[in-house]
Amino acid sequence: KAFKRPPGEMATAAPGRKKTRSKKSKIPPRDTLTEQQRKEIEEAFDILDTEGSGKIDQGDLHVALRALGFEPRKDEVKKLMSDNDKENSGTINKQQFVEIFRAKWGETDPPDLLQLAFELYDKEESGTLNLDNLRDVTEMIGENATIEELQEMMDEAAGVRAGEDSAWDITVEQFMKIMVQEKEKTLG
Repeated sequence: KAFKRPPGEMATAAPGRKKTRSKKSKIPPRDTLTEQQRKEIEEAFDILDTEGSGKIDQGDLHVALRALGFEPRKDEVKKLMSDNDKENSGTINKQQFVEIFRAKWGETDPPDLLQLAFELYDKEESGTLNLDNLRDVTEMIGENATIEELQEMMDEAAGVRAGEDSAWDITVEQFMKIMVQEKEKTLG
């Protein structure tokens, strides 16, 4: 299977968001979602919207936040609802739901996000990621890397020396090392 980024998958700034920096930066704002992330959040909304009304309530929002690794208190969920429920209907629509998650990702520390990404892609719950898992993660975050490059990253993170067999899988610590190295490469 060839490693390709889906067409049109690029990080996009939130609409109506004012820029606070005068210089262009290579790092997108922390509260930016990739098209893939936006799609997955919208799919989560559709699953929660069991009646097909285009709206979900506070309980559904709480379930979604917990499912995606956040540990919100009830008062925090209530505030998110009141901040986003402009009609005071007790519900929010899909766009409001996406905006809540965009903001939540923006306030999450990068190590927490990497830990969450690792757990989401450790489908076998083995405490390790294999090459296919790593490819899925890099596609999700919009990185463009070949299978060979990913294997090299895994080997380097796992401490494999020249002439030794390639790494079959990596731990969460090795995964974080890879992601930090990739981020530094894009900044260089």
